[in-house]
Amino acid sequence: MARVGSINHQVGLILKQHNGIHQSKLESRNNSGLKSLESGHKISDKFHSYKSLDNVRNDLKNLGNFVKENYKIKDMSQISINEVKEWIYNKDITYNTASNYLSELNKVHSHFNFSREQIKDLRSELKAELRDNKLDSREYKHLDKIQLPDKSQVAFELQRDYGLRVNAATNINVEKQIKGNTLLYREKGGKLSEKELNPTLISKIKENAVNGKYELSYNTYRDQLQKAIEKTGQKYNGTHGIRHTYAQNQLIAGKSKLEVSKELGHSREEITNTYLR
Repeated sequence: MARVGSINHQVGLILKQHNGIHQSKLESRNNSGLKSLESGHKISDKFHSYKSLDNVRNDLKNLGNFVKENYKIKDMSQISINEVKEWIYNKDITYNTASNYLSELNKVHSHFNFSREQIKDLRSELKAELRDNKLDSREYKHLDKIQLPDKSQVAFELQRDYGLRVNAATNINVEKQIKGNTLLYREKGGKLSEKELNPTLISKIKENAVNGKYELSYNTYRDQLQKAIEKTGQKYNGTHGIRHTYAQNQLIAGKSKLEVSKELGHSREEITNTYLR
């Protein structure tokens, strides 16, 4: 198990156990007890080339940083299949690329909070949802009909009506971040942004704050949102799907792609293309 430390440190500890350079692939395959997600054949639980080792190192760092940034999970052993799903859904990638990520995670699954069966199930789900070899459009319909419990409704409205990322929408220090009707928050990467909110929503944030802080468990929010989305007959596409919906709605309202990009806090306009398919 990787211990808590920097993401780089944790990834290093994981790969130390799965470094198969100069080791027999056949012997490793026979001893690993692992099977391929697709064929069911025995596979090695190690990475036997420098290229594959570098690839998985970069991918695990990317996953770890994504989860830390969006869900405040710093211990990679606590990453569940739900966070993996959100990570993959947040990318504009082909099924083959998503499949490669899952094959890597299959080898190192013991260091995380998910099983090989869950990886296999996610693989089947992704395969069924692909369109033209890429992940299908992620926006939701009729979000105005969604009603969550009061505390979760606050985060939902911040995402639905203002396009905030889930981390910014579920962690607010009232005294430091709310000035009048303006919410100050950090974008991905640390950039400071602000949104002018509806006074009613400002009141809701304050009403649901404890000791001056509005804080909502990601797992609680995700579970309640998923149930509400599925009740409408739609496929749950993660909390990030709300940002996709927000982007589409802003474009329909007449804003340019550049304006939508700024609204979403993207560092580059081309990132927004993923949201506007």
